[in-house]
Amino acid sequence: MNTNRNVTALLMAVVFMGALLASSVRAADAAKNIDEVLVYSSMDDGSIMHWLSISPLRYDVAFLGDSMSADVLEGDGKNELTIRPRAGDMVQKRMWQKMHFNGAITGPSLCDLFNVSGGSFEYGITCSYVYLYSPVDRTNAIIAASADDGLKIVFNGLKIWSNQIQRSPTYESDKAPAPLKKGWNTLLMVVDQVWGGHLLCARFLDGDKPVTDIEISLDPPTENAKRHEAAPYNKEAGDLMHIASGLNADGKLNDTITACDQVLTKCPLADVAPRAAYTKAAAYYSLKGEKSLGQADKSVEALDFLLVHYPQDILAEYALLDIATLQETALKDTAKAEATYRSFEDRYPQSSLAAKSVVELARMLAEEKKFEDAILTYRKAIKKYPQADEVMTATVGIADTYRLSGEKDKAGQQYETAMAMAKDWRDNKYGVDVGKQAWLSDIMDDVRMRLSASGK
Repeated sequence: MNTNRNVTALLMAVVFMGALLASSVRAADAAKNIDEVLVYSSMDDGSIMHWLSISPLRYDVAFLGDSMSADVLEGDGKNELTIRPRAGDMVQKRMWQKMHFNGAITGPSLCDLFNVSGGSFEYGITCSYVYLYSPVDRTNAIIAASADDGLKIVFNGLKIWSNQIQRSPTYESDKAPAPLKKGWNTLLMVVDQVWGGHLLCARFLDGDKPVTDIEISLDPPTENAKRHEAAPYNKEAGDLMHIASGLNADGKLNDTITACDQVLTKCPLADVAPRAAYTKAAAYYSLKGEKSLGQADKSVEALDFLLVHYPQDILAEYALLDIATLQETALKDTAKAEATYRSFEDRYPQSSLAAKSVVELARMLAEEKKFEDAILTYRKAIKKYPQADEVMTATVGIADTYRLSGEKDKAGQQYETAMAMAKDWRDNKYGVDVGKQAWLSDIMDDVRMRLSASGK
């Protein structure tokens, strides 16, 4: 009897903790909902060309040939049925990002999903999500879609369609009832990729006629969120940013900061808002040696604001590296700078700047006389990012580290390796790139000087 009571108590505790976790997740999602959102229109034929997308997610080998059975978004208390993503949210170390497709190359209503990942891949999945506002109830609406390759559709938290297939899209090959309710609706499209192209198209039909009056948001709205039409909203913000840029060019730094704050306050959802934050940071302190107020701490605050509010923007990646540089050089806080450099790969694993963050970390370690750690970190950059230009920088960095540690023979050998690599890159890899050739010539000159100084 005691055993049964204990088991019952344990089960009740598990249920309670599960309910508590679900409640916490719902509360966290609700906290992400915003009271004002930008909304985009569909195309004239109803096609949806604006998506919140993430790619590539793992193609679960346990479901090879049946990827639609797997829930690629499951984790952290969320899944395909409950997730309400926002730009900058992470899944599998990938980031949800706002995508605006124009179909210029693939077709007038086709979204090329390789644009999400930044390149082609095989055996992976792209998820695309939208928040849709319908002005009226449409109980007879259906969704008409297609994809390259397989497609799963989750509408208003219900899985309404799944088609495991390898194909090119045929526009409306996949149809399912999708009654639009008045107000906000949610739509998730899960597209798998085996090989070849990777495309998506989708629109709603009502009585065989396209639904063209739905409004598309890429931010999670509250139930009564104010909707701003994207085009005029962005134009107003652009005009304000133009004023800020003019003031900055004239060297009126305090006025520049005030103008940037006006963009961020009046039009925080605008496409130019991240640029306003970045311009404000540079007005406080310029890492390029341009005129500024010389207030590094204020610059870090502005860059932190950019990271918090616009984490998916490319400028946020530059902002994180700038923060590390400011911490190291202007604020003289090497511990914080090292931590910031280390955080970059976790935060932006797909970034083209990730290799730079690793190389900068290695340089710092060498300057702190942590020579072994520095060399290991340089080698990590070379191994992990073999196509990046930072491979050249890391190769020279290893030689510099050997030199600083007093290992002259190893330094000399490494400099010779760097010289051979620079010559090869100049003659072959960047044979027609004048800018890259000039960069490599400078590296070769520096290496020659160091070899000469070492008696080589």
